[in-house]
Amino acid sequence: MADRSHVEQIGDGGPTARSMWNQWRKDNPDIRPDLTGVRFDGFDLSRFDFSGADFSRASLLDTNLRDARLTGADLTGADLTGADLTGADLTDVTGNIKAQGKSAEAQTGAVMPDGARHAEESPCPKNEDLQHHVRRVLRRACAHLAQAQSADGAWRVPPSPRFLENALACLIADAFVPELRPHLRATRRWVQAAPVQKHHEVPRLIESWLQGWVGSTAPTATLDVSHPLFSEPVFCDRRNFFLALALAVGAPVRGGPSREELQAQLLERLRARQTVRLKRWSGAELAALFLLLADEAPSADTVEALKALREAQSTSGSFGEQMGATLVALAALRRWDPTSEAFARALDFLLHERTTAGVWCFSPAEVWDTALLCRALEGCEDLEPAMFERAWSFLLRAQNEDGGWSYREGVESDTDTTSMAMLALPRTDAGTSASGLGRAYLERMQTPAGLWLTWQSRDDPPAEDVVAHAILALRKWGTVPAFWAPAGEWLALRARQEGGCRAHWYNIDSYASHEVGLALGPSHDSTRHLARELVERQNPDGGWPPTQGAASSAAATGMALALLTFYLPNEHLCVTRAIHYLAELQEPGGSWPGPLQMYGPRPFAIDYPMQIHALSVHGLAAVARASRTPPRPLTEL
Repeated sequence: MADRSHVEQIGDGGPTARSMWNQWRKDNPDIRPDLTGVRFDGFDLSRFDFSGADFSRASLLDTNLRDARLTGADLTGADLTGADLTGADLTDVTGNIKAQGKSAEAQTGAVMPDGARHAEESPCPKNEDLQHHVRRVLRRACAHLAQAQSADGAWRVPPSPRFLENALACLIADAFVPELRPHLRATRRWVQAAPVQKHHEVPRLIESWLQGWVGSTAPTATLDVSHPLFSEPVFCDRRNFFLALALAVGAPVRGGPSREELQAQLLERLRARQTVRLKRWSGAELAALFLLLADEAPSADTVEALKALREAQSTSGSFGEQMGATLVALAALRRWDPTSEAFARALDFLLHERTTAGVWCFSPAEVWDTALLCRALEGCEDLEPAMFERAWSFLLRAQNEDGGWSYREGVESDTDTTSMAMLALPRTDAGTSASGLGRAYLERMQTPAGLWLTWQSRDDPPAEDVVAHAILALRKWGTVPAFWAPAGEWLALRARQEGGCRAHWYNIDSYASHEVGLALGPSHDSTRHLARELVERQNPDGGWPPTQGAASSAAATGMALALLTFYLPNEHLCVTRAIHYLAELQEPGGSWPGPLQMYGPRPFAIDYPMQIHALSVHGLAAVARASRTPPRPLTEL
C-alpha cells in the first residue's frame, strides 16, 4: 500500500511540487518512495526524482514523465499508456514497460532498459540522427518563442522578481512615503521569504542590511561598505546610493565618505550632469539622494536639485524607467514637494508596475532580448520567417534619434544594445540604413584609447563583452579594421590574462569566451586558448558551469557549444554530450531553466527568461548551421 505522506508531497504535480519533492529526495536519500497503485493519470511529473521509487501497479496514463529520473524504479504492472518518457532515465528499472500512444522506446537523450546507456556514456550517434535530435529541440524552442512574441514583434518578458527592488520599496515606504505602505502587505511577505544574493560581496552586504531593516520594527543594522570592492569605480555609485539612504534614515554605517563628503560629491556631479553625459536615472538618483541628505531649510542647492529631479522624470511618471531611481525620487519628492503632480505621477507609476502577486521586478529589456534572440537564431530554419520579420521591424522602430539603441524602449542609447541590434538586423535596405546610423553612433562613442564603454559616463570602465560586440558590429557593417584594431589588441591581452576574460553584464565565463573569441576570430591564438579551456572545463553531465567549479547551466552550455562549433565536428563527444545535456534540461514547453545572473545594476544579478532562452539556444542553432552543406572548414584547436 502506498505511503500517504509520499503521495501528498507530490500533490497534483507541476513545478512547485517538483521543487519540493526533489529537495526532499536530496535531504532523505535513504527513503524509498512507496507509490504502489497510485493514480497519476495526466499529471505533470516531468523532471521529478523518482529514483528507486515503487510504482508497481500504479496508473500513469498520459502522464508527463519527460526527463524524470526513474533509475532503479519498480514499474511492475504499472500502466504507462500514453505516458511521455522523452529524456527519462530508466536505467535498471524493473518491469516490462509497454506504452501506447507516445513511444516509451529508446529516444535520443532518454535512458531505456535492456542495457541502453546514458547519453554521456554512449558512443557518438550517427550524424544524421544527431541533426534530427538537434532539430527536434530547436523546434520546441522556436514554438516557445512563437507563444512569447508580442504583437509588435518584440519578446517582452519581464525578469523574475528579486529581493533588491522589493526590500527597497519597503524601506522607502517605512522611512519616507506613508502613501505606499498600504500596498506592501504582499511585498513584505515575499521579501521576508526571499534570499539575499551571495554571488558577490557588494550585493550580499547591501541586501543583508536591507534584510535587517525590513525584518525589524526598530532597525539598528549597520551598513558596512568598508570592503575594498566598494571602492572600485564600477561599484562606487551603488555604494553611494545605499550609503546616502542609510545616512538619511539614521542607520549606523561603516566605511565610505562622510555625510558632508557625500553631499558635496552628489552636488558636484549633479551640477556637471550636462557635460558628463549622465543617464536620466543617474541624474535623478543624484538629485534625490542629495535632497534626502539636505537640511530641512530650502537653499539654492536644494532648489537646483529639485529642478533637476523634475526634469529627469519620464512621461511614464518614472525616472528613467528604473525602480531604484523612481523609489528614491518618490522619497525626495515626498519630503520636498508632496502635493506636486510629479509625486503623484511617480507613485502611480510604481503602483501600476507591481505584478499581480504584489511584487516588483527590475526593468524589462525588450530591445536587448529581441536583438539577442535574433542574433542567436540567425538562419534558423525552425523559426518562422514571419517571426523574424516582426522582430526586425520592432528593432527598426526602436532605434533612437542618435542612431543607437537602448536595452528597452524610452531610455538613452547604450553601446552594447546598439551593437547587438546591428548584429541582429538583416542585410536588407532598411537594415543597412539603420545599421549605418548605428555604425556612426559607435564610431562617435569610441574612447580616446580606442575602446567602448557601456554607458557614456566617465566612471564606466570598458568591458570585454561590450568591446567585443562593438568590433563585431562594425566589422559586419563595413568599418575598416584599422578603426577597431586597438580594441582587438586590448581584448587579446585580456583573454591571455590569468583566469581569462570576463563579461561585465553576465556572470558566465563561456559567454565572455564566445564574444571575445568571435571578435578576435576563431584562428586567433587567444581564441583557440579560450576554446581549449572550455573543452577542459566541461562538467561530467555534459554541460558547462557559469563560473569554474559551479553546477552546469543551460545558458553557459549554449555559449560554450556555440564557440566550439568552430573547432569540433558535430559528432565529437564533447559536442554530443553538450547537445544531450541541453535536450535533457529543456522544459516541456520548450524553454530552459536558469540561473542566468545578468547584472543590473552591476553587480546585482537578475534572471531574464528570454535571455536564458537566447544563450541556451545559441549553441544548438550553431550546431544546426555547422551541419549544412557545404560544411564550414573547422579551425585547428
